[in-house]
Amino acid sequence: MKKLTITLLAISTLLFVGACGNNDTTSEKTKEKSKTEQVTKAGTSKEVKTVDKKTEKATDHITKTVNNIDMKVGTIKTTASATEGKNMVSIEMTFLNNDNGPVGVGAVDFIIKSGGKTYKVYPPGNNFGDEFKPNETLKGKAYFELPTTVKDGVLYYAPMDKEKANWSIVIPEAQ
Repeated sequence: MKKLTITLLAISTLLFVGACGNNDTTSEKTKEKSKTEQVTKAGTSKEVKTVDKKTEKATDHITKTVNNIDMKVGTIKTTASATEGKNMVSIEMTFLNNDNGPVGVGAVDFIIKSGGKTYKVYPPGNNFGDEFKPNETLKGKAYFELPTTVKDGVLYYAPMDKEKANWSIVIPEAQ
């Protein structure tokens, strides 16, 4: 009887261990990668470029780290504005707080420069802005009302009018 119990226990253990095995076939080749650029307080940067092995394309915008905050520019969308000759441009952004304490980021900290002109956020827009705790993510959109002639430019993170990071952006046609 004792041998039968030990045999059944051994078989049950083998079945249990076999059923709990990891059958994850996802490899690094199919996982999406992004470019990362570290910006130091001195203003120097280091770019680490990784490529999405599945599509062989690099991501559109680099994630930049400023004052322990990872900043990622996402989708840029353009719609016709109610103002003649202008477009409403929305820029999706994501922030990750890597600092020890809460930090605040708002759309008013961003500007676009194009053709020798500087454009600030559209104040009536539903712009992001909040304080968030360490290891938390803040997502939102910044809205800019730009002339229809603006096709590209540089988006700057410039809190208190001090440029800390920038991204080259292309403004898509209004949809």
